[in-house]
Amino acid sequence: MRKLSILLLVFAALILLSTEAFAQEVKDKAQKELQNKVQRVTKNKVVVQISDLPEVVTVSLNKKFAGFVAKGAYKTKHKNKEVYYVKLVSKEKDIKVLIDAEGNFLEKNDAEQK
Repeated sequence: MRKLSILLLVFAALILLSTEAFAQEVKDKAQKELQNKVQRVTKNKVVVQISDLPEVVTVSLNKKFAGFVAKGAYKTKHKNKEVYYVKLVSKEKDIKVLIDAEGNFLEKNDAEQK
């Protein structure tokens, strides 16, 4: 009976260790998949501080979107030109604009009404 108890204890320990190893493997795989997804999304985008936007971009944004505040921006390439996606917010709604480095607006998307 004692041998059977020891055998069951060893068997339970082996199951516990293999389950722990499997859980770690699943966790590592999920973490790697998430990292790959993030790399794909941010591959061609560079986060830019609002204060680091070119002056001409800031001036154009302030002229065309008075009453909005820039809350986020990133730099990327669009049709082989350096462009900036900027999220602007106001009390009424949020918008996203695409503006080139010379201050020309290329696109505007209403993100959401508040």
